[in-house]
Amino acid sequence: MKGFLYIANRQKFIDEAIISAQSVKRFNTEPIAIVCTDELYSEKVKEIFDKVIILKEINRHTYLSKVIGMQETPFEKTIFLDSDTFITDKISELFDILDLVDFATTAEQNLHTTNIKGLSYKTIFPEFNSGVIVYRNNLQMKKVLKDWFNFCVDSKIKNDMPGLREAVLKNFNTIRFSILPDCYNEHGFSTMLILRQKVKVIHERLGYKKGIITPHFMSFKAMDAFAKKINKVEHKRLYIPKVGLISYRWSPSNIILYIKKRLGYKRVSKNR
Repeated sequence: MKGFLYIANRQKFIDEAIISAQSVKRFNTEPIAIVCTDELYSEKVKEIFDKVIILKEINRHTYLSKVIGMQETPFEKTIFLDSDTFITDKISELFDILDLVDFATTAEQNLHTTNIKGLSYKTIFPEFNSGVIVYRNNLQMKKVLKDWFNFCVDSKIKNDMPGLREAVLKNFNTIRFSILPDCYNEHGFSTMLILRQKVKVIHERLGYKKGIITPHFMSFKAMDAFAKKINKVEHKRLYIPKVGLISYRWSPSNIILYIKKRLGYKRVSKNR
């Protein structure tokens, strides 16, 4: 059995997860489960999610609640999604990667998100972004999830991504993993961002309220409008906040190339 999974231990996250799950349902037919605390359970949660797993333990943690909740998946093949994700297309093809590996996710853009001393392969083995994780419910992955949690607790770090990196290194000889294309976990829209294909998963809080600098997850309607904006074209393009999309065809280097062609410059074979 395969399906989608969310984790929520605060009202903010349950509200976000509802919006995200609604975006999943537009394009995907697999069941959606959520792990949450009993005080967050409501009729709306019951309506949106096909399976609700009550787990009091996740109330004790912030980011690490994700690692605990992932161990409770009811599926053999799971696509875990952070609550602040918005799905713009069918993504159930991700389950197929689990025919080859135990888990898959995207590489984190920052080399290291926390300064931890004594890390092995520090400049050459990256962290993984944990906002979208496709994984099998098998012994190898269960071991990784436990080691992930234990490393974060033992190191007394509040964010979760460094622990996933260390868990993979610890189990490197037994765990099979793969890196997903960025379109399945695209973030960085608050700054300039190069997009190379259709963005299937937007992973970012993009809304701002007057007088507050902390971003919030926008409404379904606002996220849907933003998704249509950035996917108006699917070829290589540059996204600039407050400006919008600029086709890569109009980049300075391409404009110069166009002018040179008009002036009669010739293309020479690279084999010459």
